[in-house]
Amino acid sequence: MKELLIKIKPLTPLWTGNEEGKNTDMRETGIIGSLRWWYEALIRGLGESACDPTNTKCNGEKHCGACELFGCTGWARKFRLEVEFNQTIPEVGIGVRKDCRKIRKVSGFMSDGTILLKFTPLKKISSNEWAMLNSTLKIIANYGALGAHVSQGNGVIKIEENNLPKGKLNKNECKSEKEGIDSPNLKDFFFFKISITFTNDIMNLIKNNVFWTYDTSCGLNTRYNRDWSQLWNNYGFIPIAYHIRDALRRLEQYKNIRHEIFGEMGKGSKIFVSHGYKINDKTVQVRIFGYIRNNEDDKNGEIDELLKKIMSKKDSGSLNFLKDYLFNIEPQNQQKKDGIDKIEIVEAKQGNEILEDLLEVLINGV
Repeated sequence: MKELLIKIKPLTPLWTGNEEGKNTDMRETGIIGSLRWWYEALIRGLGESACDPTNTKCNGEKHCGACELFGCTGWARKFRLEVEFNQTIPEVGIGVRKDCRKIRKVSGFMSDGTILLKFTPLKKISSNEWAMLNSTLKIIANYGALGAHVSQGNGVIKIEENNLPKGKLNKNECKSEKEGIDSPNLKDFFFFKISITFTNDIMNLIKNNVFWTYDTSCGLNTRYNRDWSQLWNNYGFIPIAYHIRDALRRLEQYKNIRHEIFGEMGKGSKIFVSHGYKINDKTVQVRIFGYIRNNEDDKNGEIDELLKKIMSKKDSGSLNFLKDYLFNIEPQNQQKKDGIDKIEIVEAKQGNEILEDLLEVLINGV
């Protein structure tokens, strides 16, 4: 069958991983798994069924809408996906705590052009499935992230070209079934885009060693300028997701609630934060998104309160204390001009709003 192409430009590194947790090869299964996760969230938001693929209730001829396209026991996936890329970024170690005990690694797949997703249908794909697959890609590109380690800044993409058939949604063909509380549903999502504008060119900030990294008390990493400069000049991002998460964590004063929202050892985060991707020489944009599963994840309203703090001008003004988490306190060459000029929430949306925006496209195929 005809090979269809999707060209994407990664704005932050793509991570797919392997059995050993390494990111040495671009694994199509990692991309497919991420597409499926978002596809399931979308079709649940539309009232269609999507099982938990880790269980065995879908098999053979009886399966949910997600398994119909992505496959399950006894039913093969309807398409083959191949990925072409040409570069990995250098691994960078960055400090994210003032006591230097926390060093994070940043790595992944980037490209000096576009990454090609080669999509080959193997079975008949319905108009409904094309419509929802295209909408899934739009959600990822406009609001979410692709691949793994998205809570650590990875996976923000821009779609440069998409020649998949558009399709139209016929809700009469959707399979309805009640889902469990653990199933992500787009209705329960929230999305923020935050713009951070600095008072100096970001390249100058990197040269002045002002971002939190290995500082002199930890033994300044001589690779700092080279690596950060390469990430910014070649790939257009700065690895600040950990710093943003640190700042957001401090909006919640109670440790047990912080762990509930942002995760801890053995427990995943409910909020995802991207690295800062380039808008211009002084400005980056950061995505913050997550979901509250049927409100069962937020019985006491902690996430709701955090979202209100981010949204309110007073407390979002408190996001200005990001400077304490982005910058060294006394970097050797820091000048007064090295700092944050302004922080703005440029877009804030709930999953319900996105579903409403998509419905016209899904139904009319426009």
